[in-house]
Amino acid sequence: MTEEYHLRSDEIPIDPSTVGQFRVLWFLELVVSIMLTILGGILFVGDVTYSIIERLGYPVVPPDWIIGKFAIGFAIAVLGLIAVRIAAALENYEMWTFSALLYVNLISAGSLILTELSTGLYAAVFVLVPVVLLFLPGVKSYWWETFVEDMVPRLREFRYSMHLVRKSPLVVVGIVIIVAFVILALLAPWVAPYGPEERIWADTNLPPGSPSNVPGNPVHYWGTDNSGGDVFSRILYGAQVDLRVAITVVIVAIVIGTFLGAVSGYYGGKLDELLMRVTDVFFAFPGLILAMAIVMALGSRSLENISVALMVTWWPTYARLVRGQVLLEREKLYVEAARSVGASDARILIYHIIPNTIQPIIVQATMDTGAVLLVAAGLSFIGFGPPAGIAEWGLMIAKGQEYFSISPWAVFFPGFAILLVSLALNLVGDGIRDILDPKLRRR
Repeated sequence: MTEEYHLRSDEIPIDPSTVGQFRVLWFLELVVSIMLTILGGILFVGDVTYSIIERLGYPVVPPDWIIGKFAIGFAIAVLGLIAVRIAAALENYEMWTFSALLYVNLISAGSLILTELSTGLYAAVFVLVPVVLLFLPGVKSYWWETFVEDMVPRLREFRYSMHLVRKSPLVVVGIVIIVAFVILALLAPWVAPYGPEERIWADTNLPPGSPSNVPGNPVHYWGTDNSGGDVFSRILYGAQVDLRVAITVVIVAIVIGTFLGAVSGYYGGKLDELLMRVTDVFFAFPGLILAMAIVMALGSRSLENISVALMVTWWPTYARLVRGQVLLEREKLYVEAARSVGASDARILIYHIIPNTIQPIIVQATMDTGAVLLVAAGLSFIGFGPPAGIAEWGLMIAKGQEYFSISPWAVFFPGFAILLVSLALNLVGDGIRDILDPKLRRR
């Protein structure tokens, strides 16, 4: 930050005595951006590299901290690159960077916590330091009033949206169910009376509410399966697995599909033709059959392979959806105005067009999360899922059906969990569609 930038803003001049606060904020955000990019890159590249080495037949033992982190590593790396852009703009006191820093760093901290690594926890704390510095007196006086002023109409619309949500009992029920499952999944280590793979061989096929045959063990609220696993505990831990797979697949599909669809719709021509013919190839196969073929090609039963297969299967939906929205938006006056002031194609797409196509993406993503959950459970049910013993809803149903006449609860409860979560996600998605549609929300 050089002296010529001290009074760069025409709206709010910067007090020279507070320049040091801005310098510290800029430096720490730069460090955060580099840290996020490197850490996310290590997790993403490391997981992919070990997977490729294993496919080639070499006996390798990847470290535990890197297994299954490919999706979250990709997300953290992308957030790191966004933080790099924020740090560069922060050096010039651009007003939008302060609110962007607030959002990106909070999301990054949450993503780092989800890695379940001690390093990620420490990194999350460090990522929150620039957020705290945003509220230093000199920095806050520069951006906070403008931020609050911009938030007033958004908060008004948010309150009206909440009013519409409260008017729809089914949407409220869906939200309550989803929140309940998420909370129970996060608290599973403390709520579940047994571990996810714990077996009490003296308690096989006990009905719901039965006390354990081993003195001192907790009651089996939802009974046990044929190997003595507590159904209630395994469903809670299975919620962690299935919800993580569903959410990860949808997020990655959105990122890939949005990028390809936006580029295809904006530039058109031969590039559009090429990308759309590629998506047609994916649409030519039923999603479940294509996912099965990809899992078989990857060569081993695991949740990671199911996730990869579903990511490959799901992105064309978002590519087509975003392409159609971009074709509508690219001819509008605000895009022409952005071009007239010299905005680059990348800036027009990222800052103008894509934000105006986000509403149908949110609706589609909410409904697709339930669909991915069903397909992932289906793949596990027919034998393409994780190895036996893992707490996963589809696998629990597959194993429980062999003893359905003896212990039907081992099938009913995981099946009911899948039904309940999928139904809730569809109810919420349908409600969000009505709320976000400008024609419907003002009726």
